[in-house]
Amino acid sequence: MKYIAETFDYHINWKSRGHHPGQHKSDQRGMGIEFAGHATLIDYPDPRRIDIRQTMRDPMEQIHVRIFNQRSATPVFIANDLSASMNFGLTQTKFKQASDISEIIKNSVIGKSDAIGFIGFNDRIDSSWIAPLSYRPQRTEALIERLDHYHARNASHEGIKGLYQFIPKDQTLIFIISDFHMPIYDIEICLGHLRKHRIIPIILWDKNEYENLPRFGIVSVNDPESGEESTLFLRKKTLAKIKTRFANRKEELEKVFLKYDSPPFFVEDKFDTTAMTQYFNEYFHA
Repeated sequence: MKYIAETFDYHINWKSRGHHPGQHKSDQRGMGIEFAGHATLIDYPDPRRIDIRQTMRDPMEQIHVRIFNQRSATPVFIANDLSASMNFGLTQTKFKQASDISEIIKNSVIGKSDAIGFIGFNDRIDSSWIAPLSYRPQRTEALIERLDHYHARNASHEGIKGLYQFIPKDQTLIFIISDFHMPIYDIEICLGHLRKHRIIPIILWDKNEYENLPRFGIVSVNDPESGEESTLFLRKKTLAKIKTRFANRKEELEKVFLKYDSPPFFVEDKFDTTAMTQYFNEYFHA
């Protein structure tokens, strides 16, 4: 069984509609500390919260109570790319890396008392790769473990366009883990369907794909735009072209994700939990 103890801190910048107690601001009335106003004892029958001063001010002589908003849970989903380009990796595959990151996300979500679910996608979204939202995420844990040893066979990424069909209607925090070696058009379709949710794109790039390449020889590389693998004979000019294409691709991805208010988080080596916490603090103020 996979176990990684690391976590990061995250927050949402909307009021949760969840009824389950948690750590996020919400509009749900409860035993929280966020003052929400007054109500009459008839409308909100909780004698423990009687406000003597407000009651004495009322010319109608009605008894008033103070009402508060509770802290609530929010839904969180992990969406993992299962396409063939994720097989890449010399020391570890991107699937292995995605599994480790998913474990850290799961730990962080459990620590916040939030509900978590999991979706894997390639050509389509298969029911065997879906874990519904749960506060007891055994199914999510099983799929994270399965991802650790996964190998794709000629699978594409088309299923990303159907993710929205498996996401709750309430505003949800969604971590999409992928190398995003796919057409920008497909990414835009996905983001367009998920506009009401908060998307966190975690982009897995391996420096051995474009930077730590040999200066001369035959190598297999993935196209950063389509994800298709090709075999190239490396020369100085070819190496320069590969590096330029990845640099341009990075700008393209940043542009499209920012268009949908979803700044990308690039991972080229080890997933940095401190950097992930800073990412939330910088872009999504609570």
